Amino acid sequence: MPRSVWPNLLSGARVLLAPGLIVAALAGSRATFVGLLAASLTTDVLDGFLARRLNAESDFGRKLDSGADYLTLISGIAGIALLWPDIMRRELPWVMLGLVAFFAVVLYGLVWLGRAPCYHTWLTKLSAVALALSLVPLLSGHAALPFHLAMTLQVIGALEELAIALVVPWYNGEMATVWHALRLRRERTRR
Repeated sequence: MPRSVWPNLLSGARVLLAPGLIVAALAGSRATFVGLLAASLTTDVLDGFLARRLNAESDFGRKLDSGADYLTLISGIAGIALLWPDIMRRELPWVMLGLVAFFAVVLYGLVWLGRAPCYHTWLTKLSAVALALSLVPLLSGHAALPFHLAMTLQVIGALEELAIALVVPWYNGEMATVWHALRLRRERTRR
């Protein structure tokens, strides 16, 4: 098997783990749910890293990664709601804020650009890591502040992705920051 397929296999594994998250939550198994979620989040970190390292980046890979992210997000939230209902009730405004920010970019892209943007900006990558790490103190019943900060980063990252879509609506691929989008737009107008 060619090494260039490895990143997509990891993203595909994340797609396959999503139903397992729901099954574990329905069975009431917090340990299994947390283990599957940790495995899923680990594949999210590794697939992009491997794609860049193996020079195996592709439009299909970006879309598969984003689709796997959406499934993990929905399955993770559903599982947390089932297994930690008190925490979900308490944090619902923050969860809704994060969901609206996350899917606003997708909706804008589908309606105005005809595709999900899939920019994978530095800030959205940072917010994904922050969110994963914030679940440890949140679900163990300690501190909600890291989760609130992660959701704030999620909103800022979504705003940046919307700004990128406005600055370079024709662009389809990864875009590190809005600054990179502005630079790309300037280069294109010089031609």
